[in-house]
Amino acid sequence: VQYVNSNFTAETSLSQANKMVNSNAKVIIAIATPSAIQAATAASSKNLPVVYCAVTDATQVANFSNLTGTSDIPDFTAQLKLVTEFMGKKDVKIGVLMSTEESSDAAQIASLQEAAKAYTGMTIETETVADITTIDAKTDAILAKNVDCIVNLLDNTIVGKLQNILTKTNAAGIPVFGSEIEQVKAGCLASASIDYVTVGKLSGRQADILNGKTVSEVEPKTMENETYPYYNSEVLAKFPKLTLPTGIDGLKDVKAE
Repeated sequence: VQYVNSNFTAETSLSQANKMVNSNAKVIIAIATPSAIQAATAASSKNLPVVYCAVTDATQVANFSNLTGTSDIPDFTAQLKLVTEFMGKKDVKIGVLMSTEESSDAAQIASLQEAAKAYTGMTIETETVADITTIDAKTDAILAKNVDCIVNLLDNTIVGKLQNILTKTNAAGIPVFGSEIEQVKAGCLASASIDYVTVGKLSGRQADILNGKTVSEVEPKTMENETYPYYNSEVLAKFPKLTLPTGIDGLKDVKAE
């Protein structure tokens, strides 16, 4: 197994994938949409199989015939229930940072806005990041819109500078809700999180194409409606106006695990 990390850079992902193809790899497992697209592009010339892991919008990779994998679809209905319970109100003004490098963001925003229709007065404010170097400025811009909180998408570019974002939001007294448990462990307040260990295991099983199957014989999988609520008690303590909600079944403290 050869493991590489592109550090959220598409050009690096493509270079790494080309090296894998040229070294006659048997299969490439690509985590997240940008890496999956670059891996599939590099592997298509030799019809090398690619298994994607945690690609949020599978339509973004549907044009590649050498591809299968596992999608992670955020449950924004569960996420917004969590947000409103922690914020203690339903007319929440939510800020969202999105990236032009993350092709699934448009679908996620559409799902988030649809889920927000269930709450009278809830609004979604967005700022678009061109690349990882502009995140600091865009964080300032979203805070200038006087949002009540920030909700993260499943966006690797944004999460790549999560600590920069949290430094600014904590100073402004604005909580951030993560899109999965690791972000809560890293300093976000809470999340209705997909179990990414399960996502990874499913993708690993799909690499069964190594045992003589073709990509077309390995059905893509989608993780849906399998969320688990987590919060960070140390982060909650930083926001004295917020209290631990009692209306979220199974809510766990990541600091107690």
